[in-house]
Amino acid sequence: MTRQEVLRSYLDRLQKGEALADVRRDFVKSFVGVRPEEIMEAEQELMRDGVAPRELQKLCDIHSALFCGESGEEIASQRAATERAALASPEPAGLPEGHPVTALQRENAALTQQLESLSRLLAQGKAAAFAAAFPRLNALRAHYAKKEELLMPVLYRYGVTGPSEVMWGVDDEIKKELGVLTKAIREDEENVTLYRGRLQALMTRIREMIVKEERILLPLTLRYFTEEEWFAVYRDAQEFGAAAEGSAQPCWDAAEEWCNRQQEALSREEILDGKVQFETGALTVRQLRAMLSLFPVDITFIDENDVLRYFLNEGKIFARPRSALGRKVYECHPPQIIPVVRQMLADFKAKKRDHMVVWRRIMGKPIGVRYQAVYGKDGAYLGTVEFVQDFTEALARFA
Repeated sequence: MTRQEVLRSYLDRLQKGEALADVRRDFVKSFVGVRPEEIMEAEQELMRDGVAPRELQKLCDIHSALFCGESGEEIASQRAATERAALASPEPAGLPEGHPVTALQRENAALTQQLESLSRLLAQGKAAAFAAAFPRLNALRAHYAKKEELLMPVLYRYGVTGPSEVMWGVDDEIKKELGVLTKAIREDEENVTLYRGRLQALMTRIREMIVKEERILLPLTLRYFTEEEWFAVYRDAQEFGAAAEGSAQPCWDAAEEWCNRQQEALSREEILDGKVQFETGALTVRQLRAMLSLFPVDITFIDENDVLRYFLNEGKIFARPRSALGRKVYECHPPQIIPVVRQMLADFKAKKRDHMVVWRRIMGKPIGVRYQAVYGKDGAYLGTVEFVQDFTEALARFA
């Protein structure tokens, strides 16, 4: 049997309800000694054959048997040894201190220390201390956002979609559970004891994701990315902030020089004294930019070909990397959201509807997202604009 056929057989066994532990043991026997990248390539072939990314996410649970040990004490000892080895040095050695890979590894090291501290508090029954420290774990969202917004879309361009789509789905599951448990613990610290099993399971998944990043995702990026692509990742990573205390990204001189050249070139190309003529008046580019910067809202424009062409990020609700400009909008969303985005844009183009509004709570804040179709005077579809706004202040005035 090919690797793809073996992996498919494991999926079939899981779907039929077979115990995860039994499937994991067989996985280890079949894939011991096989490089993680080879397993990812086999999974990508399954995706090309029509297996949904959500189905392949189930394989992430059995990967941990190979990367992090199989059960009991073996899991703890092998996971610790694997994490120490993975986090000890970049691959390949000699990357600059400010390189995005070393920065992400530094965040993983800080996150690992945080998880170890939380595990000790949980084991010692210190519910109050655990409840005070656990919400800080939400900073990992910045780390996951860097993966999803800066690394995965570039891998997509190289045709490496499998690992990214599967990992993105698992990241979303981790973030969702993290949000639920954070809310529960904030409401009542006694929930630390009530949800002890779920808390342990969540921290295990986060640890395993760290190892998968170190063993699979980061080596793949180092294999494919050009130096200029790494410069762009370095530039845009600043928008997301640090994912843990003490993990701020150091300066990378070569990337800073590239960023400065890019900014100088942009400034030379601007028509700062020219005017944009509207029916109701004219504004210089300088005036228009200054006015737009006052809006406490994030604005994104997608053209008629579904390509992201412009964004304004004054609301700072979501991080917006400049490297996203020129990408298909589908590369900027989690796999499970892409069908929704495709359908919405198709409806806008067909004029079945001209807007969609979504209300969400993001980190406790009431956020409104409005998608609005844009049509020309002749009725032709020109694109879609997205408005994202924090309504905390507005709701407070009506409280």
